[in-house]
Amino acid sequence: MTTYSLTVINESELMQGSPTFAVVAELPEARTSSALSTAWLTQVIHPGNRYTFSWEIEWGFAWSANGTVKDYQWVANGALPADPASSARCAATFDYMSGDFLLKPATQTPAPNNDRLWIEDTSAIPRPSVQPSSVGVTLNGQPACVADAGPNLEHVFTLHPTYYIVAGSFQQCQMVDVATLTQTQELEYDDGVAALTVVLDGANTWQVAHGALGDPARPLRS
Repeated sequence: MTTYSLTVINESELMQGSPTFAVVAELPEARTSSALSTAWLTQVIHPGNRYTFSWEIEWGFAWSANGTVKDYQWVANGALPADPASSARCAATFDYMSGDFLLKPATQTPAPNNDRLWIEDTSAIPRPSVQPSSVGVTLNGQPACVADAGPNLEHVFTLHPTYYIVAGSFQQCQMVDVATLTQTQELEYDDGVAALTVVLDGANTWQVAHGALGDPARPLRS
């Protein structure tokens, strides 16, 4: 399995204090439906410092006993592994039994198409006005895209993430809408590219290059 990495270097004099750098893995549903992305990976990086994020493409399901509200932190109360290539692991059922929520595997028919995951809410799921809840998919163990649950809803997640980086005041798993964020930088992992280096420079702009920057003294060239 391919391991992806992102080396982040903070050279900005404008980003003082304890800036948090957040990576967002935005799925198409976060732009086309009511789903929200999250601050998927986060790290405080002080001026002059660097940090390397790394991950593998491992998907999962998760649920929360709270609804989705932009800028609030999404906290998972349960999770399941997922596999978009397996008919037995590409879908899940979200149920409510004996006063508690339950996320359980389901078999997808017809066969999976390798790039989608499904969650089906049963009729027992309370309406959001009665008891809010939400479901989502995780990437490398962290929530990436979440949506409000409700009776008889079907959630489809298309597994083609677009990665962004942004700096500011963020919490891990904070729900965000990338379209409303400012000074984001898209991170393009083209075919054959598994490592990127990004610098927030002295002008508070982003510079991106393929590969990991091994020599701290070597300047970045995009």
